[in-house]
Amino acid sequence: MNEKAMFSGVHRLLFISMIIVPAVPLFLAAAIGYYSYVGTTKKFATNAIEQVAVDHRNMIADFLDERRTDLETLLALVNIDVLRGPVGQAEISRILRASGSVFQDMGVIDPAGRQIAYSGPYALVGKVYADAAWFKETLKHGYYISDVFLGYRNVPHFIVAVARRIQGKTWVLRATIDSKLFGRLVEQVSIGDSGEAYILNRDGYLQTDRRSHGELLERDDFNYPTHEGSVMAFTGKDGGAEYLFASATMNDGKWRLVVRQKKEEAFQSTMAAVYTVLLILVCGGVVIVFLAVIVSRRVWDTLHRQAEEVCVLENQLLQAARLAELGEMAAGFAHEINNPLQVMKTDTALLEITLSDLVEKGTDPVLCAEAQEVVDQFSIQIGRCAAITREILRFGRHDAPELQPVVLTQYIPEVGAMVQTKAEVHGIDLHFEVDANAPTISADPGQLQQVMINLLNNAIYAVVDRHGTEGGEIAVSVKNIQGSAVIRVADNGTGMTQEVQNKIFIPFYTTKPPGKGTGMGLPVCHTIIDSLGGELAVESVRGEGSTFVITLPGMNSKP
Repeated sequence: MNEKAMFSGVHRLLFISMIIVPAVPLFLAAAIGYYSYVGTTKKFATNAIEQVAVDHRNMIADFLDERRTDLETLLALVNIDVLRGPVGQAEISRILRASGSVFQDMGVIDPAGRQIAYSGPYALVGKVYADAAWFKETLKHGYYISDVFLGYRNVPHFIVAVARRIQGKTWVLRATIDSKLFGRLVEQVSIGDSGEAYILNRDGYLQTDRRSHGELLERDDFNYPTHEGSVMAFTGKDGGAEYLFASATMNDGKWRLVVRQKKEEAFQSTMAAVYTVLLILVCGGVVIVFLAVIVSRRVWDTLHRQAEEVCVLENQLLQAARLAELGEMAAGFAHEINNPLQVMKTDTALLEITLSDLVEKGTDPVLCAEAQEVVDQFSIQIGRCAAITREILRFGRHDAPELQPVVLTQYIPEVGAMVQTKAEVHGIDLHFEVDANAPTISADPGQLQQVMINLLNNAIYAVVDRHGTEGGEIAVSVKNIQGSAVIRVADNGTGMTQEVQNKIFIPFYTTKPPGKGTGMGLPVCHTIIDSLGGELAVESVRGEGSTFVITLPGMNSKP
């Protein structure tokens, strides 16, 4: 069984190899092409969004630099002495109007940090900014662009401030940028339907509105990676959607411009091309595999058929040799047993003569009766042993099958007696029910004996496997059904599944563990019954038991 399985496994490996060999290069090429193309297209999409971020960052930076330059120019041209008093207020208003609609308000702060002139919608003249962080940074660096904050006016805004030393003192010109105008400038990025741009400060607060969700000064809870370099790209999940991000620093690193787009949209065109290529490759692969299956199947069928024929012939020769050796051994054992039996039989006859002499001499009748009973029992047991050796000799004969009338009413109980003791040792109730009108059949007694003993031994094994030494039962019945002899061997053993039932007559198939069975018993039985013109069938339920049914034509039944 193991050699057959191994041999079949080799052919099965050949069959699989003939499919894999053409398929592996195809799918390997497909995989390499897929990952190479996907990597290239993803890199292209990433580079594209990085470039959008850089270009947008530069545009916004140019806008802020222009505002800074405007303020520096105005501060250079303004007369500080004129700015004091009511005239200064009017002068600042004129300057604000001349700057266009970019600035919402404008004011001049003296060296002490007090706003001495202001033009705008708020009453900020006289406000002191000496301790304000933006004022100190302006004095330190000469200019300052702030984060969006509320300030005195309690309205979100951000400022651009420039400083200039006049007559040994530093003056500051500060203007508020129109947040809506700046927000529109930031948001005008064109990268598909889901693309958007926004600015965050170092603390993660939005410096502009975000189209998808998020308002000015609202904290963004997304976990952005630490910035490496002036621009970087990464992916992440926000609000249940996967995004491709590009981030660029600006405003001296205080701001982060973020441009993002949904991944499915960012890679849409590239993935469509990938899927098209994959579809073509898969279709080609299916055709190649289909053709390989057809060709390899034909080769496999031919090899398998030839291998099966060789395997069957080899195993039949091996089994025949083993059976021949077993027959010779059995015959030798039987002859060896017969020799001491003959001696015992002779001694028993002598004992009977001696006992007769003792009876004639008037020896105690009770003792003589007991001795006679022992002698009779010896004769019976010697006869049984002689009968068993005759059956062994007949079972192991190598002669060609010799058909002869077999009276089942006598034959079946005799065969059963050969395994009766074995059944009793295992606590199995083995009983026979033979109809008196069971037909006489034409068969080789040795072959039929081989079939019955095999079925009974299998039944004993199944019963012991399920019940151990208690509760086992085997019933053998013989009936006359329409002139045919129907022999049933039923047990309450482990039973078989339908899958096992479909395989039990296949040579070398066995459910017994290694060393317990060869897988040839039932196939040989099936062959013998088939040669006699009969049928051998099985009825079984897993966990309940099995019944083997032999149907043989009676000698008087019509063909």
